[in-house]
Amino acid sequence: MKIFLGGVAALVVGIILLIFWWWDFITMLKGLVPVILLIGGGFAAYSGYDEIKEKMTGEPEKFEPTFDTKAAETAAETSEVPSDTPEEEKPKKPRAARAPRKRRPKKKEA
Repeated sequence: MKIFLGGVAALVVGIILLIFWWWDFITMLKGLVPVILLIGGGFAAYSGYDEIKEKMTGEPEKFEPTFDTKAAETAAETSEVPSDTPEEEKPKKPRAARAPRKRRPKKKEA
């Protein structure tokens, strides 16, 4: 309940301050736009450079199997195995011996 009330109070104070400091908020946004564009553009340029570099070296593209390809491979593997062969079972682990349980003494009727 304390967290909820703190959140509501912060929301109300934030709205009030946004109204009073609207032009300062706009000025701050004007300053953030170029920074965001620089970071985003740098990331895009690096990604493109990395892609070109991979194509130039001749490395094969990475194959990421999807659910459909895994299902097709599994179906192909199961169809190759003859149906009259028994399936292999995993060896069972031996169970550790347990100590006998202590039983409660029976209540004597008076």
